Amino acid sequence: MHKYTNSIDTKTDLGLTKKITCSIVGARGYTGLETARLLLQHPFADLISCFATSGFKLDSYLANPKASQVQCHADAEMLSHLAAHPTEVVFLATPAEVSMKLTPELVKMGKKVIDLSGAFRLKKNDYQKWYGFEHTEANLLNQANYGLLPWAGPFNSSSANSSALIANPGCYATAISMALIPLLKDKIVSPKNLVIDAKSGTSGAGKKATENLLFTEVDGECLPYKVGKHQHLPEIIEAVEAFSGQVIDAHFSTSLLATRRGIIASIFAQLNEGFKISDLEKCYAKFYGDCELVSHSALKNNSGLLSLKKVLGTAKTHISYEVVDNKVYLFSCIDNLMKGAASQAIENFNRISDLPTSTGLSHLEAII
Repeated sequence: MHKYTNSIDTKTDLGLTKKITCSIVGARGYTGLETARLLLQHPFADLISCFATSGFKLDSYLANPKASQVQCHADAEMLSHLAAHPTEVVFLATPAEVSMKLTPELVKMGKKVIDLSGAFRLKKNDYQKWYGFEHTEANLLNQANYGLLPWAGPFNSSSANSSALIANPGCYATAISMALIPLLKDKIVSPKNLVIDAKSGTSGAGKKATENLLFTEVDGECLPYKVGKHQHLPEIIEAVEAFSGQVIDAHFSTSLLATRRGIIASIFAQLNEGFKISDLEKCYAKFYGDCELVSHSALKNNSGLLSLKKVLGTAKTHISYEVVDNKVYLFSCIDNLMKGAASQAIENFNRISDLPTSTGLSHLEAII
């Protein structure tokens, strides 16, 4: 695993002489705006351009004075503009079908691509079944590096395409995989008959106006959706197998919370024979002890990790747990727009730039 280290905020500490130029495609959406906000305050990133619908201005959405200096262009100008300008890293905050079409063009230009959609996450599962479209970029799909951090480890460009392609993990997949992988890797819980009940704020569905996301429809409700059919289920199965070596069998239900942002995933598992709650504590400490963006605790020691408010606006993952009669109760909380999207994209930016993975993120406080 890639060790988390303290952020370094001066270029001289790392021997860097210039900032790394970046662009965002799909900057008007929730994850695009969060990515822009984080890049504008990153010590080694230079956000030089954004692409969105016509008339978009970044400083209309973000208060950072640097936002007015970012060039904003219509989507139709994106490929011609990027071909003519020296942007090193492109963040795609676009629908999966759009990312699939844009990425080959950007890779040909020599750009490093961090894709926040699901276009390049699934190696073994059918895109037609889970995303509703046929995947036509098999080579890039095979080359894409799945960026679940800290599990993804140091980036080795020689083992992939010379221009990096990172598949940024999905929000539900991140929350659930972060909690499960350590326990499955050390065979503390059984991979069979898992029950996962995950709930997300409405921003997880994006900005597209639909009736079921209207305030009057969501307020006072917590309704399940895509029961057993959510596109993050195969992603979770693949990620857990890749990093723990275990193939899980799980019931997976997702529900919509009457709140803007945040995910709380409740995971129920069977404790394997010979283990007790103290083994969970040792396991998480072993794998996440050096990760400043991960907090973990038994419920009896710190029930505060269950609070969504304490993780919103941060890049952190909060994991808590209880064991009763050999039954394991796991809870994982993240901000779906941060660790579930934008801040993990920044971790991957740091990773491919050979920076400490928490650079530009460790100072973020919860928006209570």
